Amino acid sequence: MSMRKEQLLQELQTKNARIAELEAQLYGTDSYLEERFHKLIDHVEMVSVQGYDKDRTVVFWNAASEKLYGYSKEEALGRKLEDLIIPDFMREGVVSHIRDWHEKDIRIPAGELDLLRKDGSTVPVYSAHVMQENPDGSKYMYCIDVDLTEIKKAHRQLVDAKEQAESANQAKSEFLANMSHEIRTPLNGILGMLQLLKSTPQDKNQLEYIDLAVMGAKRLTTLLSDILDLSRVEAGKLSVDPAPFGLPELLKNIADLYRPSAEQKNLKIELSLHPETEHQVTGDSARLQQVLTNLLSNAIKFTADGVIKLETHPLPHPDQYTTRVLFSISDSGPGIPDNKFAELFTPFSQVHEGYLRNQQGAGLGLTICKQLVELMGGSIAIESGETHGTTVYFCVPFSLSVPVKPTLTQTKKIKNKRTKLKVLLVEDEAISRLAARKQMEIAGCEVIAVENGQQALDAATSEEFHIIMMDIQMPIMDGIAATKAIRSGEAGQSNVNIPIIAMTAYAMKGDRENFLGAGMDAYLSKPIEHKKLLKMLDKFRPKRGQG
Repeated sequence: MSMRKEQLLQELQTKNARIAELEAQLYGTDSYLEERFHKLIDHVEMVSVQGYDKDRTVVFWNAASEKLYGYSKEEALGRKLEDLIIPDFMREGVVSHIRDWHEKDIRIPAGELDLLRKDGSTVPVYSAHVMQENPDGSKYMYCIDVDLTEIKKAHRQLVDAKEQAESANQAKSEFLANMSHEIRTPLNGILGMLQLLKSTPQDKNQLEYIDLAVMGAKRLTTLLSDILDLSRVEAGKLSVDPAPFGLPELLKNIADLYRPSAEQKNLKIELSLHPETEHQVTGDSARLQQVLTNLLSNAIKFTADGVIKLETHPLPHPDQYTTRVLFSISDSGPGIPDNKFAELFTPFSQVHEGYLRNQQGAGLGLTICKQLVELMGGSIAIESGETHGTTVYFCVPFSLSVPVKPTLTQTKKIKNKRTKLKVLLVEDEAISRLAARKQMEIAGCEVIAVENGQQALDAATSEEFHIIMMDIQMPIMDGIAATKAIRSGEAGQSNVNIPIIAMTAYAMKGDRENFLGAGMDAYLSKPIEHKKLLKMLDKFRPKRGQG
């Protein structure tokens, strides 16, 4: 019995000795691994690693930390974290977070911090944290910091570049606004005088010269509008203005508008509307018309003979409140070479360039069409083969709307009820003033012309008028200030609601809204065509017995 007991004791001692040997090997392995880990991360460049015990005392400080924070390993080891790299305002929070992690296992989240260097400067870092348990049960917190200085610098440069680009864009927009005003003002006088000249007795040759001059002035106006529209789109300042309109009526009017130009070249315009697209919709009819007229004008310009087709096709409806329409404009022209397709939507690009260009134009039409179609939520594509003609497709979504009731002020209904208008014309530019005055007098209006807003107030106070045609940029008092004064009663209570029409060269995005916001009733952009002027006068003409 005693021998058996001694034998068991001997085996137990042997096993305990083996366990102690294995434990020693295990701890030796842990120590070896920890040493290898420290050696590895000690030489990792650009990643700063520091280790801290429960009391936030530095137990590890790699070479990258020396470079980042300016403390050597000898200077850092044994010192408190908060005494080295933590700014004063963060001390209490850092101590509290580390304590909570050790005692409550509440992990410290990673994030961006501005920490201190030895020289007192700050350095932006992205800091992540891990907790490691040691063989003796103690825990070390390791912080892994990445210097963000260069990234922040690059970001700042990008922000600066963006701000400079925005500033340049703003300067460009302001320049274009001024250019618009400065060009449109004399152009208005030229076009007005030409239209007046046409109304006087002329022989056949003189009428032809006048028509050519008017055509040139209108072409310049179109070019100016295209450049301004392109600038607005690029600056993100062009918006859509949805309203109910009849799609078939709009398309028929556009086709009718361009038939005379087509017939001059022996071309035929065919309009084919799918029955499912012949309804009332809500969208920006002005922008749609701009796209269609650009494309039709191009088709006529580049087609020598044959047919131009304008067609509509229904597309699947996204929902019960929205309809999508596919428009196509096809011609029998020379087509587009394959090597020119990539440049079609590039501003100022031409299919045929150089001195031998066959057609006039600035190369903006397709660029603006693409921008406008995308602005309306659609897309555009071109199909063409050299000598096989061209077809432009674009689709646009519209909201479905109820039919709009006909207005009660149609021309036919008021034709026999016209009242002679007494108009107050406020215009500082002499040629534009004379042109507008003569055009309105020919239309049967009595016109009193003044040169600035203050004179307009004086005139409206002393005489009665049916309508005021108001320029915007004028000396002494501008049109906006004069309108606000009239609306506030400074020209008498009888004029508080008098129709005031802006008649100005300002044509940039937001101008119309500013004028209407100041109390004006409508807006005519210079150069003003005679027909548009008469249409505006008719719109605000009081019925007989009203004024």
